[in-house]
Amino acid sequence: MFTVPVLDIKSDPLDVLLAVIGYRLSMLADSDDEDVKALFADRKVIIELASTEADIARYYSFDNGQFSQHSGHAKDADLTINFKDSMRGVKLLTKGSLPAFMTAVQEGNLSIEGDYSLMMWFNKLAKHIVPAVPEQYKPYVQQAKPYAYKAQQFANHWIGVAKHKLGK
Repeated sequence: MFTVPVLDIKSDPLDVLLAVIGYRLSMLADSDDEDVKALFADRKVIIELASTEADIARYYSFDNGQFSQHSGHAKDADLTINFKDSMRGVKLLTKGSLPAFMTAVQEGNLSIEGDYSLMMWFNKLAKHIVPAVPEQYKPYVQQAKPYAYKAQQFANHWIGVAKHKLGK
């Protein structure tokens, strides 16, 4: 079983998200889902996600059905995805859209090095990261959405104020 050492996670939003994604990938690697097992099987690759500006790097190692994640840069990543900054990384990863990644590359907000075909494979795997909400809980999720939206607006406002005060 995979564990995430607390000391290996920075308070940066991108690193927290990458650690959570890594934790979920470890759960998927241990799952009995045949579709997921097929995605993990016969793969020996390292995928690094990073933001140079935020000094964040985390990599995922897939080794024939086994999975591990590590804080820091990989020595020999097969695919490296480098976000311009932490928040762009969070937005792109939570959006989960391959076309959005390609647009970000064109705009200079993201760079990709290595085997591009791994982007397609990782995208297939990423579709399993967010578990489906059981039908009986969907009404509760719908009720919570307006509050989450209000909290996001509130946070964005105060982040803007803080950036202004810090001159960023």
